[in-house]
Amino acid sequence: MLTQEIAMGVGIMVLTTLIHSLFMVGGIRLAEWRISRFGGARGHIMRAALVSGHIVWMFLAIVIEAWLWALLYLYKPLITSIPDLETAFYFSMVTYTTLGYGDVVLTGNWRTLASIQAANGVIIFGWTTALIFLFIQRIYSREK
Repeated sequence: MLTQEIAMGVGIMVLTTLIHSLFMVGGIRLAEWRISRFGGARGHIMRAALVSGHIVWMFLAIVIEAWLWALLYLYKPLITSIPDLETAFYFSMVTYTTLGYGDVVLTGNWRTLASIQAANGVIIFGWTTALIFLFIQRIYSREK
């Protein structure tokens, strides 16, 4: 039965959603603080810098989320025989981005976790794309 695998996957999805929500709110508040304190983003370079900063901020959230998955893979010996933290993080990032090279794989029923992580990644990356689009709209609409 896949109950344990699905429960673990959903649990990590809840944590990644929480992390992403916190980064989203933090990024928006930081940008609003910056704009209210120093004025709107004037010029193409400042706008590009604000957008780039937001993208890096949200990517940091994705890296932290992938680390959570990697730690699960590394420290739950029933799941896999991933040998070290670097390999666990590599597998996690490749799975989270849905790239899926296949050079590192999970075994048995635990393979379900990789598909849950990939689904989680699709959701997170879609969410991030929407946030970046919203952020770009806010940055460029303030100067009309």
